[in-house]
Amino acid sequence: MHLKTDNHSLPFFKKDFFRLWFAVFIFSAGIYQEQISVGYIIYEITNSEIHVILMYAVRVIPVLFFSNYIGYIADLINRKKLLSIFMFLGSIGMFLFSLLMYFEIYNYPIIMTFVFYSGCIWAAVMITQQSYSYDIVGPKFVSQGTALTKGADRIGGILGGYFSGKLVSNYFHIPFLLSALYHLCSSSLILPNSKIANYSPISKSKEKPQISEILSILKNNNVLLVLIILTIITEIFGFSHNSIMPILVKDVLSGDADDLGFMMIVRQFGGIIGILLIIVFGNIQQKGLWLLISALGMSFCVFFLGLANNSLIFIVALFSLNVFSSSCDSLYQIIAQKSVLNKDRGKALGAWTFALGSGPLGYLIIGLIITAVNTYDFTGLTNQYHNAPGPQLALNLNGFILIILVLVTFRYAKKLREFKT
Repeated sequence: MHLKTDNHSLPFFKKDFFRLWFAVFIFSAGIYQEQISVGYIIYEITNSEIHVILMYAVRVIPVLFFSNYIGYIADLINRKKLLSIFMFLGSIGMFLFSLLMYFEIYNYPIIMTFVFYSGCIWAAVMITQQSYSYDIVGPKFVSQGTALTKGADRIGGILGGYFSGKLVSNYFHIPFLLSALYHLCSSSLILPNSKIANYSPISKSKEKPQISEILSILKNNNVLLVLIILTIITEIFGFSHNSIMPILVKDVLSGDADDLGFMMIVRQFGGIIGILLIIVFGNIQQKGLWLLISALGMSFCVFFLGLANNSLIFIVALFSLNVFSSSCDSLYQIIAQKSVLNKDRGKALGAWTFALGSGPLGYLIIGLIITAVNTYDFTGLTNQYHNAPGPQLALNLNGFILIILVLVTFRYAKKLREFKT
């Protein structure tokens, strides 16, 4: 069940959605600014690829522990209030960490503790904001609503990437202080929204839903189950390239913090194009087929990113990769919510976000390949193709494996391939 809504005007032109969009935009600027800055700081103080990769793994680990609980809570509690609370908690964490950096009270364990906390906030906000977006726009406009909020996330990433590269190389604490202010502002922005959105789920049952219900949903919902499996595959072998971006910029392109910030901006622009495709062609019904094609395009881009030895080719490969990966990300969230009942959307997004917790396995695989290549003498075989054999060969292998797995999914996942919204 859900509340009735006025269909005479597009929900994107209503104040509630505008405020949500700007809140996501500002919050995302803080998250990306923090993420890039932490990666740079860790590589600066440790000069270790494994330490950087471990940082990305620790950020995703909270997804494994908390995402299903957050999805469950999001189906019970007013999502506007829940989202505002999570963003406010993110602001407190950022502010405290900026103080530690300012007084130089930090080391690797302290930084990793903060990264874990930030990962908890990131997972909570991601689940809640997409559920709340659906509450506002409804099932008819879910494709455009999801894409627009993901677009806010990407545009915020451009802002965060631009400032982080310029600030962190000179002032370690400033990026985190700004992120704290961003999070506080985003938390405040959505407070004036309506108490209950038009499509918020309303349960007539007096019995509270059980968190174990998601297992029953997955057992009887082949589309959601395959979607989660495909998410795990792309997370391990596709999205895990993000964990070595500081390494690729420094070792492959001989770049610095400014170059890393620029590449993150390129990444966000590619993501925006992928999101615009969702907005423009959002009424296409065969979103399952669209998802599989996007995942295949992403696979080839990962492979070719490993062969990019100069800035121009690297930019083209990274841009294209994020066009496809951004489309995948939006389509995952659209299909996950459209494949279940309205009352179960939070749990479905929680289960999908749980699948994102497979990311550390991808980071581990990349780390092991880099270590193996750097330990054993493969340079005679790879130097003619790679500037930095370890990280680039890891991308080649990941891309090849992902191509095979996506083709297998394309062949056998008939219900997802034929899924229409």
